[in-house]
Amino acid sequence: MARALMRFVLIAAACLSATLPAGAQEKPQPPRDASTLRGVVVDTLGAPVAYAEVFLVDDAGGTYADDAGRFRLDSLHATKVRFGVRRIGYSPLFFQVEMPVAATVDLQVRMRQNVQALSTIEVKEDIHKRLKKEGFYERMAAGNGLFVPPEMIAAMRPVRATDALANIPNVVVERRGTRTRILGANQRCEYGLVVDRIRVGQPGSRVRTTSPDDAVSGTDIYAIEVYPRNRGAPAQFIGLSNEDACGTIVIWTKWVLRR
Repeated sequence: MARALMRFVLIAAACLSATLPAGAQEKPQPPRDASTLRGVVVDTLGAPVAYAEVFLVDDAGGTYADDAGRFRLDSLHATKVRFGVRRIGYSPLFFQVEMPVAATVDLQVRMRQNVQALSTIEVKEDIHKRLKKEGFYERMAAGNGLFVPPEMIAAMRPVRATDALANIPNVVVERRGTRTRILGANQRCEYGLVVDRIRVGQPGSRVRTTSPDDAVSGTDIYAIEVYPRNRGAPAQFIGLSNEDACGTIVIWTKWVLRR
């Protein structure tokens, strides 16, 4: 009787394992001692700063605040962590937090508006070296996707990020009042967006992607990669996309290339 019961338990466990979604058993779990940083980005008057980028200075991790200025960073180690916050029209802000063990730290980040004119882009050899380190020229040589190198960006002199995208094949900049969408020329679906290795929104016709103009200024752009329907797109840029995705646009700025 005991053997029969054990056999039943093993069979039931095997059936349960077989019904789990693919990859569910291998999904990595955050460390038990991981901490979370969450908060809100506001200006000097207390108004929320929408779509501010919050990133780890010594790592590639980061996120974007939502339209109410709220953000959240998970899986942080219990140590001193340096953070940075930046947004078009505001002075970049850097600070350090002593992250506790398995706890959540709440804070308010106050940014000061910057009214100074943005500097003109200068294409230097150092920029080519950094883009090469990021694999930009290797992907460009492979011929997968559409590429706009620093020389072309400098010639365009874009003021808005969408100014640099307007003349790229298979990319349509659709403006409706204050809203801007980046669509595929044929699919009429929205592109996913990656700025300096950080994904902003999700691609697909049913999910609105944050406009590049909300995330970065045209004068801060150094290079662009466009992957229509994600053909040839590196896995690290695709994120949560699916087979029906419109594609992915990757923007490189002077901020990440000068770090």
